[in-house]
Amino acid sequence: MTTALITGPTGCIGAATVQYLLDHGVQHVVGMSRKKDFSRLEPEYHDRLEFIEGDITVREQVQSAISSIEPEWIIHLAAFQTPDCMARPLQGMEVNVIGTRNVVQAAYQLGDKLERLVLASSSAVYGPREMYPNETVTTDVPYRPANLYGFWKVCNEGMGQAFHRETGIPTVCIRLSTCYGPGRDLGMTSAPTAMLKCAAAGEPFRMPYQGREHFHFVGDVGAGFAEAALTPFDGYGVFNLRGITIHTETFIETIQSVAADLGIADLDVGIAQGAQGMPFVNDLDAGTSLAAFPNMPLTSIEDGVRISLLSFREMAEAGELEAVYNPGG
Repeated sequence: MTTALITGPTGCIGAATVQYLLDHGVQHVVGMSRKKDFSRLEPEYHDRLEFIEGDITVREQVQSAISSIEPEWIIHLAAFQTPDCMARPLQGMEVNVIGTRNVVQAAYQLGDKLERLVLASSSAVYGPREMYPNETVTTDVPYRPANLYGFWKVCNEGMGQAFHRETGIPTVCIRLSTCYGPGRDLGMTSAPTAMLKCAAAGEPFRMPYQGREHFHFVGDVGAGFAEAALTPFDGYGVFNLRGITIHTETFIETIQSVAADLGIADLDVGIAQGAQGMPFVNDLDAGTSLAAFPNMPLTSIEDGVRISLLSFREMAEAGELEAVYNPGG
């Protein structure tokens, strides 16, 4: 029986990854998290995910889980986001660095039983867009994180590289930027999803920032991490997740157009007066990602917006939609 272990399985990206794995032949998916919250998982997957309550910052709990399961694939997603790292830096370091080290250290004990280790990285390892003169930003450009979160992701990539060098086990780090769609409800870049929720609920919303932004639809993110685990691969690699860069105004115009097609009227969405510039890099080059993992999907902005609005409208009609923006911290 094939087995995958995911840390952070109940988050937005984790839930999408769980569902993709189960839909694509993985017989046994185990998730480890501090609390059992299946609200982001579709109901048909609830009984198919084995859940282990555990804290990645507690080394003994991580080692016990991994040694008892003996997974072929480990996908490590659990982490604090940027605002929480800024607000609680010591706890953020414990989760994002020590937690990752605990997962990597426990993976050593599996030996050849482990076929792949996949670690979540971030576009936060890059510097500002103007630092990179080329048309797209490739993974071989210099690091220049703007905050602790980015530096900790650099550290985690280093742990992944060292793990591969010492064990020979294929190891992949995936860098991503703004994830949007159903299930995204926390973090600074959850603003585009909050706008979609407000559009579906008939509530006003103003984007707190503006500029060019690199978008990934949530289903593509889950599929991307799963494909990074399942697709044959040898060695160590860092890859930008496939995505699309557009301007905030274009994203808003797409919401307005798709909402009109769906009969959603009286939209009141726009950019906040005095909105700051988008602080994160964009134009992430995914050429090497597509070459290594050709089944990584790429949903158009129009289709991602449509899927999101339909989902959020259904939730609103059922009285289950919380149309708020929670940047975290």
